Amino acid sequence: MSHAPGLSQFWETMPAERRAPLAAAYAQLRADLAEMQPDVIVAFINDHFRSFSLAAYPAFCIGLGDVHDVPMAGGDAILRMPQRRFKGDPELAHHILESVMNDGFDPAFSGELNFFDDLSVPLRHLYPPDAALPGVKIVPIMINCIARPLPSMRRCHDLGIAVRRALDRFPGEPRRVVVLGTGGISHWVGMPRNGDINVEFDRKVIELVEQGRAEEMLAWTDDEIENQAGNGALELRNWIAAFAAMGQYVPRPLGYVAALEAITGSAAIALDAIDVPGVAHAARGKGAAL
Repeated sequence: MSHAPGLSQFWETMPAERRAPLAAAYAQLRADLAEMQPDVIVAFINDHFRSFSLAAYPAFCIGLGDVHDVPMAGGDAILRMPQRRFKGDPELAHHILESVMNDGFDPAFSGELNFFDDLSVPLRHLYPPDAALPGVKIVPIMINCIARPLPSMRRCHDLGIAVRRALDRFPGEPRRVVVLGTGGISHWVGMPRNGDINVEFDRKVIELVEQGRAEEMLAWTDDEIENQAGNGALELRNWIAAFAAMGQYVPRPLGYVAALEAITGSAAIALDAIDVPGVAHAARGKGAAL
């Protein structure tokens, strides 16, 4: 799902015709989560210069914290949502870290990540602040989507596969896991075309997912994506990693809006996991919210 700040800042004041499709999509995702009762959300997200700077900006970073403040201090006023403290899952996070390192990745890791719209906006809609704080835990995996050079789309796809292998190898108490990928779709941030939305590009992305052809996006270059859909669309890396982590799935596009208030083509897609014979702890039934 998309994570633009405006989807929180201006949610209540968005015209009904633009808010309704996303509101219905979020309601369906909440119903799915209520049915699944996940123990953990493994979230592919991206930093917005809140945790990192150009002094040190990792391609990937896994959050190992016991707790995660969502949003970070000061973000509540900007995003117009209360700050909440979600639990982390350090045991699972450390396992994912060690497992993906054994598979050839060298991610950074941190016990104190700062979250802005990347995680806060999706959680605002999946678990509304006016309800009781859910018991679900969060394992954040940050992907560099903004500070070039970026990890390739193929590398992000392969990371998703490595994370799935880590989940399947987990030796601890079994968890019911939901995979979340956030960001995009088309938007230009701090560029001359700021405010533009390429609806044709957005619908192409959704069509590829719906038709089971999401891997075609792996061939897209950063320049192609940015020229067609803005620098914000480079966040599709988070989606690609989530698709790969899901393995086999049936997609359910739930809603799309050219959200002018959020200056972003905003979508929500659910992925229902398909059992993979012979894989330990394979996901069953509804499996991921995107």
